[in-house]
Amino acid sequence: MSGLRTTAQRRADATAAFERQGDAWLATAGASGEPHLIVVSCAWTGDRFVVATRGDSPTARNLDRAGRARMGFGATDDVVMVDAVVDATRPATPSGGDLTSSFVAALGWDPAEEGDDWRFFVLRPTRIQAYRGYGERAGREVMREGRWLA
Repeated sequence: MSGLRTTAQRRADATAAFERQGDAWLATAGASGEPHLIVVSCAWTGDRFVVATRGDSPTARNLDRAGRARMGFGATDDVVMVDAVVDATRPATPSGGDLTSSFVAALGWDPAEEGDDWRFFVLRPTRIQAYRGYGERAGREVMREGRWLA
């Protein structure tokens, strides 16, 4: 147990994972509670996530309706789980301004080039958990109610 990370180290490792990864698992729920899980391209801005998905997709409909999601990063033995709320949404357009520029810079592709039905969702994390295996399940919360714990 001496190898357990501090909350501050878990936070640093989680944000490093957000910065280096371009994809995340994104879970939403339909109107009657049915789960929906996809992989999305995801850019970390330092305090928000920007994801892109087709505007007519179940994910977009679920985010519009419920305004919240759960995201998963990493492998099963080094996972970061994020609960988030929708802060903003806008169409992915070629002249989409800073949002499009930062997404393209981080991920290397522009959803607007895929068709005119793509949208960006800006997700604000409200809870973040980081743990490596069962030994780190205790103390896994690094953000609660939108506030970092370290």
